[in-house]
Amino acid sequence: MLDETSWSFDTLVEDCDFRFVSRHYRTGTPDGLRLVKYSVEREGSFGVHVEPDIHQFTWLDGAMLGVFADQEFSLIPSTQAMWIPAGTVHDIAALGSGTMYCAYLRAGVARSDFATPRRVEVSDLVKGLLKHLAEDIGVEAGLRARAVLLDALERAEAAPPALRYPTHPAARAVAERIAAEPGQRETLSSLAGSHGVSARTVRRAFLAETGMTVQQWSAAARLNAALDLLGSGQGLDDVARSVGFSSASSFVPAFRKHFGMTPGEYRRSRGSTEDVQASRPN
Repeated sequence: MLDETSWSFDTLVEDCDFRFVSRHYRTGTPDGLRLVKYSVEREGSFGVHVEPDIHQFTWLDGAMLGVFADQEFSLIPSTQAMWIPAGTVHDIAALGSGTMYCAYLRAGVARSDFATPRRVEVSDLVKGLLKHLAEDIGVEAGLRARAVLLDALERAEAAPPALRYPTHPAARAVAERIAAEPGQRETLSSLAGSHGVSARTVRRAFLAETGMTVQQWSAAARLNAALDLLGSGQGLDDVARSVGFSSASSFVPAFRKHFGMTPGEYRRSRGSTEDVQASRPN
């Protein structure tokens, strides 16, 4: 029998900067589960760490997560969650206020394609199960909910991967230019030509090495760049133009589709006191 207190992340959980409620469902056994519900009132993180024998599934309701795992950094909107398998060096940061749900499970419960970190779309069923497990529902009900949660995760759709940079020298240079100057509108032919290759070569490299077209990659990079600008309190029209959109009316729906929340909701999750003018969509 495994010791109920042997979960090595206990100190990490108790020393974190968030208020939390912890539920234990037979954690002294291999099929146990611990669900921790964190009340996140401001940005913060747990710090880089690794759990050699515990899987983690994390969803932040109301704000975005910043996740460092497997040598990559990902922004996770509230429509998605992150699966972090045992043995993965990682850090999780809340990028705004909300409620974070973390399900911790013993290693060995996941199928092979859960052996690496993965972003998953969070269904209403998964959201409901996490909230249910955070209540004082008793061990037997908790274990039944755990079984349904694992089944739901196995059926969950994988979310689009984190934004990767191409490795082809010219394509990477184009990507770095787009990321550094998200408002520039230079054509791909011009960008590629400045590095001695054709637009076709760059398109092929992006698709082969990032899994995205140049247009898809560029749109994601521009929307990512908008986050810091929104946090600085700039107006929506100014932010939109700074990242290559003609106006807030075209920027807002693209932002909502990409991050699962509007720019106004993102600002509020960051605790921004900057008001968005009523005449502008948010």
